[in-house]
Amino acid sequence: MTPLRLLIGGGCLGALALGTGPMLAQQGSSPEDGGPVLTFGVGTTLSATDNYNLDPNNGEDATLFDTRLSFGYLNRRASDVFSLDVSGLLRADEPPGGSSVLDDRNVRLGYEREGVNSRLGFGADYSFASVDAFDPFDDRFFEDDPLDPTDLTQDRGDREQFGTRFSFETGLDGPLGFLLEGRYRDQSFSGTTDPDLFDTEILNLSGTTRFTLSPVTEGRVVLRYEDYSAEDLPQTDRMTSSLNFGVTQALSPVSTLDVIVGVQEIETEETIGGLRQTDTETGFIGGLDFTRELARGTIGTSFDVRESVNGRTATWLVSRAMPLPRGALELSLGAASDVDDTILPVGSLTLTHEMKRSTLTASLERQVATSSRSEELRTTRASLEYRYAINGISDLGFSANVAELDQAGGPAVNDTTRADLRATYSREITPDWRLSSGYEFRWRDEENVGSATSNRVFLTLEREFVLRP
Repeated sequence: MTPLRLLIGGGCLGALALGTGPMLAQQGSSPEDGGPVLTFGVGTTLSATDNYNLDPNNGEDATLFDTRLSFGYLNRRASDVFSLDVSGLLRADEPPGGSSVLDDRNVRLGYEREGVNSRLGFGADYSFASVDAFDPFDDRFFEDDPLDPTDLTQDRGDREQFGTRFSFETGLDGPLGFLLEGRYRDQSFSGTTDPDLFDTEILNLSGTTRFTLSPVTEGRVVLRYEDYSAEDLPQTDRMTSSLNFGVTQALSPVSTLDVIVGVQEIETEETIGGLRQTDTETGFIGGLDFTRELARGTIGTSFDVRESVNGRTATWLVSRAMPLPRGALELSLGAASDVDDTILPVGSLTLTHEMKRSTLTASLERQVATSSRSEELRTTRASLEYRYAINGISDLGFSANVAELDQAGGPAVNDTTRADLRATYSREITPDWRLSSGYEFRWRDEENVGSATSNRVFLTLEREFVLRP
């Protein structure tokens, strides 16, 4: 571990604990207002579970007393925004198989600046958490990565993640514009036994040139490069580069057509039989997206073709988005052809519905995608949440989350399903303190491994307050 990561992972919460005392009595305004704003949070949870590790063979009981500390700094000014968020879980006792009493450490830093004709942004993210305590339904560290088997794994040990990103765009209001983007991601494991949990590094770079051809036509040229390296058995190094040409055409005041075509090259180096071997594959990629605005919402269709080391994947979707009297609906339906030319149904659904004293949200998504490790996956994710306000200070909440990973051609992958069900009662003790209690049921099933369940009850006392320095 580098000194920077050690400092971020181990030292930030000590400073947080020292800084909370004298500021408890000061209250501030909303973070949405301009100027610097500090946010402090503390929550203590007492919980008991009958299978902490979700082990199908040797489940272990655990009674835990955890305290989550969080700190946020946000400074909004006329032309820029700076944010810093730090959080961590301090455990009174180590859980079964645990390696640290300071778990689930997270640091997120971001900066955005808007100029006269340009935009700049960069950030850095750090995370350290035990594998068996990782919740795949929480916010994902790399949000635009597809779900992969490491997100649903069951093992001991720790996972450390580090990422940086930047973007610079100029020519926002002119006929010619440029966009540069980059991202670095590092993921490493320690103390694990699963051979599929290996360290990976990914570097992404892209450059886009945008030019106006007419008042209703815009063209662009996009260069992309990705360098992937893994500490797996064959010591994989994979470099992917592509050149793309795109056109956005306004067909009418309410209809837009976007077309992009390109060529992609994938060069893979692996150690096979003790010898380093290189394989190069090229192919065509592209996509089409048509959108039309209606009196209530939009309707559209899209077609996307992608290439990986395993073959070609094509996806076609028809979508509809519309407001509802008390919410909104977004729906897409279609089909995907995986690398084995098998046709599979895909699509998504997002629904929100507000009632007099309750709120219902639901989502469903199914897609065929290639993971960063070149695994061909059919992923299904569903969530349902219902919240009912009993009165002004208390409410009931129910939630259900399901994630499923199946092989969609390509390398062998164990089909895995994970589901969590939760019921919670919450009550405001004072305007600053909130008490929550509830029950959680977890289930995990993996092909060739088995299934496991756990029951958990918890009681949480928490507080979050905002102030201005």
